[in-house]
Amino acid sequence: MEQSVIILGRQPKLGIAELESLYGSEVVEPLAAFNPVPRASFSVSSVSAATPTPQVALLHLPAAQVAFNRLGGSIKLARLVTILDTVNWPQIESGLQKIILQQSKDAPEGKLKLGFSLYGYDMSIARLNAIGLNLKKSLRKAGRSARVVPNKELQLNSAQILHNSLTGQLGGEYLVIKDGSRTIIAQTVAEQDIDAYAARDQGRPKRDARVGMLPPKLAQTIVNLAVGTTAPKEELVVLDPFCGTGVVLQEASLMGFGIYGSDLEKRMVEYTDKNLMWLQESYGSPVDRPNKHTDPAWRYFTLETGDATSHRWQPAPQFVACEGYLGQPFTGFPSPDKLVEVRGTCNLILKKFLQNIADQIAPGTRLCLAVPAWQQRPGSFTHLPLLDGTSRTGLDHLEELGYNRVSFKYVEPVDLIYARADQIVARELLVLIKK
Repeated sequence: MEQSVIILGRQPKLGIAELESLYGSEVVEPLAAFNPVPRASFSVSSVSAATPTPQVALLHLPAAQVAFNRLGGSIKLARLVTILDTVNWPQIESGLQKIILQQSKDAPEGKLKLGFSLYGYDMSIARLNAIGLNLKKSLRKAGRSARVVPNKELQLNSAQILHNSLTGQLGGEYLVIKDGSRTIIAQTVAEQDIDAYAARDQGRPKRDARVGMLPPKLAQTIVNLAVGTTAPKEELVVLDPFCGTGVVLQEASLMGFGIYGSDLEKRMVEYTDKNLMWLQESYGSPVDRPNKHTDPAWRYFTLETGDATSHRWQPAPQFVACEGYLGQPFTGFPSPDKLVEVRGTCNLILKKFLQNIADQIAPGTRLCLAVPAWQQRPGSFTHLPLLDGTSRTGLDHLEELGYNRVSFKYVEPVDLIYARADQIVARELLVLIKK
């Protein structure tokens, strides 16, 4: 079977969990780490030890079966071309030459555009560019002209790939990936559409920094963790009970799900309404406006004003995906007393919400909630009391509320955190199934 290669984003563990959620752990094969991160619990004397953080994953699926545009945790999709049983560069370069020459025979007439990205190999940029020029000369001898995109780093960035049309008919970005004693060669077929993400994020008519700026890519991951392997259908409804400005609903709609939102603040509901109607006009919602619906009051979604800790949603949704209350932002780590106060407030809201919705959704309903975690130092987090169970997964508290926490093969639940190194309030993704 044809296989695919996924290059993960800045938070690779979230990307792995997302892939497991959508395609199953039996399909996903994370490769070895290239930038290991020391464990926070290691002593100074053992700081050289490291925890693998996968940046690349194999998918035992053809690239055509991967819904790449909905993957928030991945930046590149490639078709696996071959695996070489060597890490010797002259042999790798020879293998690349054969692949490129063979593929050039099937390419349309015109000037080829080539690019190269290395993962797991340490090489000077000058040498990598020299290898590219050598491959260009080989093509010229075979009667094909080509342009090689010069590397500024060992991996080409999204802008370079998109600007140079390296995923087009005359383009080719080749990934050279070290995996132990072997080398994987893959060709990129899709790159994250950075312009589309920026437009959906910055082009929305209503934004509000006070309630947080949820990135569309993270919203995609939240939705994917909530829906699992279920294929999108309009009659399958994703509920966001803390909808804010509607980013989660926006991404769920673009995937093809029905959407239902509510928020405590009427102003946020109005913002979401304007943003979702803008989306329908600007991007083409999966729900087409019927010709008979010329009334400006027509909507392809349901929105309500309501407190998530007491509201009743009718009809019951099939999935729940949201960013819950994160508490106040901090520019520095709060005092112990302040942290206890904020942590307690956020914990109470989450607990009351889970209690409220428990009797409204069917057993087996899946939820993904972004909840706060507070970063004391890079990689060290204080979690909500609900998630501080005896096994550090919060299973005892959550089971009492009627939920099981979803486990993943390659990622621990406590690792599902979206944060920058300098960020105090992080987002921890809590994936649950109603018992």
